[in-house]
Amino acid sequence: MKLKNFLCPNFKTKLIRVGRDNDGGYCISEEALKNTKILYSFGLADDWSFEENFLVKNKNTDIYVFDCSVNWKFWIKKLIKDFIELLKMKKTIKNFIKDFFCYFHYLIFFSKKRVTHIKQNIVEQNNNLSEDKNIQSSTMKSILSSYGKDKFFLKVDIEGNEYRILDAIVENQDGLECLAIEFHNIDLMEVHIRNFIKNFKLDLVHVHVNNFGGCNSQGYAKVVEATFSKNTYNQKRSNEEKIFPNPSIDQPNDKNKIEENIIFD
Repeated sequence: MKLKNFLCPNFKTKLIRVGRDNDGGYCISEEALKNTKILYSFGLADDWSFEENFLVKNKNTDIYVFDCSVNWKFWIKKLIKDFIELLKMKKTIKNFIKDFFCYFHYLIFFSKKRVTHIKQNIVEQNNNLSEDKNIQSSTMKSILSSYGKDKFFLKVDIEGNEYRILDAIVENQDGLECLAIEFHNIDLMEVHIRNFIKNFKLDLVHVHVNNFGGCNSQGYAKVVEATFSKNTYNQKRSNEEKIFPNPSIDQPNDKNKIEENIIFD
């Protein structure tokens, strides 16, 4: 699997894996996690293992998760889909029961004092707020003004919409300890990612190809998870250390596929 050279991390820091095995876990700066006061997480769906594990490792973190799509309709649709898969024998009874109780797990986790699910989507600026009155939206600036901008951690997994807020992340990066972000369609969005890295103060310290995303006709990966760490936590990475994935912390997103080595081209 190939990536362009600009995505090769030139810096390193002590990384730990946070979140569940395979898809949903991220490799992040351990020092940043320890020093984080606020975790902002953009994108939820039915997986909050990263946020849950983050709180275990830093019990003093306030967590704000933003995702407008996870509501009662989301859970009903999920239940119907899971039931149909059970009838078609695409899902075992054991997995069906596990997925059924996912909703109650959600209620328990988000009832914690330090954890809040805010049913809003993230947009780049106020004049781009959704015209659909049923969809509430906020900007990065307004979120930081409302909930705090000192020693915050940012996790972004919003299925392609990350490009809409890259400028906002750069503009509001003061106080940011670490960024874990998933870039989609990177072969098509190369200019946007290059500009982001150029203007971002945090160092790129880790990359991991999401093998669910596949590659294009030239063999370049289309989806990558990237970690940026505050430069005070980092050291220069030697050429011998530019080997990814790191088997000690990385795991394939799709466990049924081989984790290919990254070739930086």
